[in-house]
Amino acid sequence: MKRICICFSYKGTAYSGLVVQPGKDTIEKRIEDALYIVTKEKIRIYPSGRTDAGVHALRQYAHFDTKSSINCEKFVTAINTYLPNDIRILSVKQVEPNFDARKNAKLKTYVYTVNTSKITSPFLFDYVCEKKHCYDLNTLNNIKSKIEGTHDFKAFCASRSGKVDFVRTVNSIEISKKDDLIFFKITGNGFLYNMVRIIVGTILDIADNVIPISNIDKMFETGERKYGGRTLCAKGLMLYDVKYL
Repeated sequence: MKRICICFSYKGTAYSGLVVQPGKDTIEKRIEDALYIVTKEKIRIYPSGRTDAGVHALRQYAHFDTKSSINCEKFVTAINTYLPNDIRILSVKQVEPNFDARKNAKLKTYVYTVNTSKITSPFLFDYVCEKKHCYDLNTLNNIKSKIEGTHDFKAFCASRSGKVDFVRTVNSIEISKKDDLIFFKITGNGFLYNMVRIIVGTILDIADNVIPISNIDKMFETGERKYGGRTLCAKGLMLYDVKYL
C-alpha cells in the first residue's frame, strides 16, 4: 500500500460541489470513478478542503491509498483518460504514509473575481460575480485592511456551519484590477464555510454604502452575521493554491 497525492484542477459549474454526496454528480465522485477504472480498487480520496457547487479550483490537492504499481507519471494520463474535460489531474506523486492533504495544508489562497462591466462576456459568465458598479481600489484597500489578521471570524461564516472554533488568520487580501475585472486574492491558514464570499461581499457592500465600515468591528466583537455584507455567488470563487511545508 502506498499513499499518493494528486494535484487537480476543475471547473465547478456542472457539479454539486467537490465532496461526494448521495445521488449527486460531484468532482470527487468523478475522480474516484476514474480511479476505480484505472486501479480496479474502490478508492476514497481526501481533499485539502471542500468547495461548493459552482466553485472552481486552479490547484486542489487530495491524498489516497492504493496497491497499484502504476508509476506516477503514467497515473496522470491514465486517470485523465476517464475524466470529463472540466476536471484535469495536473500531477501525481507518492508521499509519506502519514501525509494528510487537509491536516498538512499550511496556507490556502482563494481568488474571487468581480466583473463591473454592463455586459458580461459569455466566456466569463461562469467565473465572475456581476456588479455593475465602478470601485476605487484605494477605498477597497482601506476596507480590507480591517479584516486582515487573526480574528474570530464567526460573523463571516454561514450560519449552518458546524464549526466550534472560528479563529482564523487572514494573512493577506490583495486587490487588483484589470479592465472591468476586480480580483480579490485572499490567503489564510484556513477558511470557514462561505467565508471568502462573505468577506468580499462585506467589502463591496461597505464600498457601496449599504453598510458602514464600523460594522466590521461589530462583526468581530459580536460574532453576529447580521452586521456583515451579502454572501456573493459561488461562481466568482476559485481555489487558487494550497501550500504545504
